[in-house]
Amino acid sequence: MAIPTITSVAEDAISSVPCEYKDGSLALGATRWQTISKVIVPSALSGITAAIILGIGRAIGETMAVMMVCGNPTYGLIPKPITNVFYPIKTLTSTLGIEMGEVATGSNHYYALFGLALLLLIITLIVNIAATMILGRLKEKHLAISKKKKFLSYEILNKIKQFFYILMAIVIVSMLFISIGPLPTLFILAIVIGIYYLTKKITVKTMQKIAFSTITLAVLTVIIILGIILVYIISNGLGALSWDFITQGPSNIGRSGGIFPAIIGTLYLVVGAILIALPLGVGAAVYLNEYIKEGKIKKIIRAGADLLNGTPSIVFGLFGFAFFVLYLKMGFSLLAGQITLAFMILPTIIRTTEEALKGVPQTLREGSLALGASKWQTISKVVLPPAAPGILTGAILGIGRAAGETAPIMFTAVVFSNFIPNSVFEPVNALPYHLFMLSTSVPGSQQNQAGTALVLLLLVFGIYLIAILLRNRYRKTMKW
Repeated sequence: MAIPTITSVAEDAISSVPCEYKDGSLALGATRWQTISKVIVPSALSGITAAIILGIGRAIGETMAVMMVCGNPTYGLIPKPITNVFYPIKTLTSTLGIEMGEVATGSNHYYALFGLALLLLIITLIVNIAATMILGRLKEKHLAISKKKKFLSYEILNKIKQFFYILMAIVIVSMLFISIGPLPTLFILAIVIGIYYLTKKITVKTMQKIAFSTITLAVLTVIIILGIILVYIISNGLGALSWDFITQGPSNIGRSGGIFPAIIGTLYLVVGAILIALPLGVGAAVYLNEYIKEGKIKKIIRAGADLLNGTPSIVFGLFGFAFFVLYLKMGFSLLAGQITLAFMILPTIIRTTEEALKGVPQTLREGSLALGASKWQTISKVVLPPAAPGILTGAILGIGRAAGETAPIMFTAVVFSNFIPNSVFEPVNALPYHLFMLSTSVPGSQQNQAGTALVLLLLVFGIYLIAILLRNRYRKTMKW
């Protein structure tokens, strides 16, 4: 689930690296892999950093998929031994998703779940800060942008670094020895040492072949995973597809009938969320990249956006329930769901738009200002058009996430129904929630489950296709 986010944002960052960098490296005699690893990737490291942070947030915040596959024992048990990945577990997000619908509003259990959500936010903040610091250090190392004055000599720093690496190696080996035993630990050490010495002795061309083979294997792995998912959904869902299934409402608690109200409700939620989040996200990214200088305020805003991105979807649902449904007295309504989804996809749009704006050469801004254009004219006429493909990437990711989320709308907007809302203050049905209810609460509905999953997949694919065609068109027309 994190792979598409990381791939899309990182691909945009890599494609924005000027062609001159690649051409210059190859002209100096570097191989293709040396050019990629030493020139292109370091130049795109800012965007790749954003991609990894977005992926981490996607993984930490997932609720429904984790809740359906990880076991969720009644009492949260720690795996025995701790390395046993086949042991059933209960995560913080799944605990919130399961128990929130079963407690009375205002009870101690109710407030305890909000305390759990706060703990989840703190963990997310720590993970985001750690990821940002680590990746920022990597960026400084590759791009040599560190301006801090060194108080120790190079020799002393090198010895400290070596001591730190040895200490870390001892800690890791000790942990492996305790958790998996002496023989597997020795085997892993032998493999690591062997790989290290091989990399020191192989030629540049051999290294390139190994690197490209690894990249090809990664691509094939992603394609195979995608193929398995598509084949499973299509083969099981085709039997349920019919005109009546698409145009009618559900009957017999979803075992028969169609999913038309859920389709319309999903479109309402997605369109409303994008209409709210896209202008806010683009505006925030323009402010961060074009108006405000590097400093504490910018770091605070970006940390807030990263925290918002890493906030689990179930926490957005709890916030929407407490604030929009109860405090503002909107009740379960389409508007409450749209705003909650907009808040959830906002950080993705901010980060992708900011990276797209960074990819626009500074010379274009300077040329526009030199010709007498105002700051806003430069941004709107010169900077935003070339950045449109990256902005559309953020919109695509936001659309995909909004269309497929269940947890945020489960407490704010959706009910298992067969009607279409006449106003934004009425509840709706949505395909993800409809599918979740069929999968967990309606036995004997396997065919309609698969059909609903297939329709949701086709709907998201159709929206993606339109957005990708628009992005590619902008790429062709806006190349400089």
